[in-house]
Order: sequence, then structure tokens, then C-alpha cells
Amino acid sequence: MVDTISSHFLEGFVSRQRRTFPKAFKAQVIEECAQSGASVAGVALRHGLNANLVHKWIRKQREPLPVVSARFVPVPLGILPTERASSEGLTIRIEIPYHAGSLSVHWPVQDGEGCARLLRGLLV
Repeated sequence: MVDTISSHFLEGFVSRQRRTFPKAFKAQVIEECAQSGASVAGVALRHGLNANLVHKWIRKQREPLPVVSARFVPVPLGILPTERASSEGLTIRIEIPYHAGSLSVHWPVQDGEGCARLLRGLLV
């Protein structure tokens, strides 16, 4: 059986909408709460607000602003012709000592990746 609520019972209930407050008003209320001897509950009552709402405003004000991190922007760097000419005669020289003596590796600078592959192959 379904009971209906009498209209007399519903007379005291009014549809409430969420109130919004300007930033200046919030700042004023927060400032009043910060005064010496002021209580958040007392300030909230004077303005007809819920103390929990005022506490929320205070917490929000204390939160640090989100930090926007700088984006990485890659800058292509190529070898300039003057640098290329000067590096052509250079070599990578590596000496690896071992129990029977030492191993010397001389590799052209232009093929540094090849030298790295050789070393990885030796170490595996």
C-alpha cells in the first residue's frame, strides 16, 4: 500500500537551489575569520552561512596553485660543415687490459655507433 504525503506536511519544504557567492564576498569572509579572536562558526552565523562551507573556502584558498611545467622543445642540432671537416681525422681509442696483455681499439669518430656495438658484443 502506498501512502501519499499530505500537502500540509510539505508546506515547510521549499525547493532550494545551490547558492553561489562572489569571490570578493568569499575573500571578505575568509579575512574576517583570520582576525584575532574570530571564530569560523561565529563569522559564518553572522553571514547566514554554514561553518563547513566557510572552512571549505579557507582550505581552497590555502591550496597552492597548480604548477605548470615547462614543455620540452627539442632543438635539432646538426654537425656544422666546419666541425665535420675537423672530426674526420679523429679516432676513438680504447685500451682494454686483460690477463695476457691489453686490447687496443681505434675506431673512426664518425662511426661511434659501430664502436658501441663492438663493445657491447665484447661484453656479452
